[in-house]
Amino acid sequence: MIKIKKNKNVLVTGASGMLGLEVVRYFLGEGLNVTGLFHSNPKLIDKSIKHISCDIGDTKSINSLAKKIPKLDLIVHCASMTGVDKCEKDKEGCFRANVIGTRNMVALAEKYKAKIIYISTGSVFSGEKGNYKEGDFLDPRNYYSFTKTLGEEAVLAYSKGIVVRATPIGIHASGRPQANFLEWMVDAIKSNKPLNFFTDVYINALSALTMAKFLFQLATKMDRGVIHLGSKDRLSKADIGLMVVEAFKEYSGEVKLVSIDSMSGNFAFRPKEMWLNVGYAKKLGLKMPNLKEEVKLIFKK
Repeated sequence: MIKIKKNKNVLVTGASGMLGLEVVRYFLGEGLNVTGLFHSNPKLIDKSIKHISCDIGDTKSINSLAKKIPKLDLIVHCASMTGVDKCEKDKEGCFRANVIGTRNMVALAEKYKAKIIYISTGSVFSGEKGNYKEGDFLDPRNYYSFTKTLGEEAVLAYSKGIVVRATPIGIHASGRPQANFLEWMVDAIKSNKPLNFFTDVYINALSALTMAKFLFQLATKMDRGVIHLGSKDRLSKADIGLMVVEAFKEYSGEVKLVSIDSMSGNFAFRPKEMWLNVGYAKKLGLKMPNLKEEVKLIFKK
């Protein structure tokens, strides 16, 4: 079990992403030596943060990275291709980023004998029942989820590998490669576009800021294995959407509450019951917040 001290060296992949940037900032605030890894979005990186460009899906790029980092104690692997529809259309790119990239980061961790924390997803399950525990049967139903499952296998084959399944939500600090769930809603609200909110998709998400705090704690509380993180309650995406709309009093567009089954055309399968059992996290002393509190926290920033 590593102790988090000021002289520990941490590498955070996906540092230009919503979660990765929060992790970098939080770990820096705790006095660690942090390097942020990004691929193609340097403008999304805080200029005050030490960062390196690297294509984690390319072995040569990883070998070059190793020469730039003399010591490494922990890798927090946030980088991933996450757009579900995009992953279905570009399976080669998805596999390269989510599977080969993860295998390369595990190999890097092994080289330094460092611990690695891998951010996975609740959609590795079928989404038929919810309240999934860490040891429940994995049954991914879309290509994105399938690649995340293979990523988990690579991490768990390593003696210092930790898999964290969760649904982080938030708003990118500046710019973004693609709009996530909340950003899609905010964009539509600001343009007074109509919104369809799913009443039958349930999650127990955490804000990226809270996730970063928990990941810091897990670096000392776990040696290896799988853990689920999430709010202690679940809400539908419609519930969350209505909360966001409430935060924008000027919105005058139309809101429709619909089933995800109503979506047709080029639309990849989405699990409905994506919420996770967080009993193990509670046993480790992590205090799970309410999801409503997490949504409010995001829009306070």
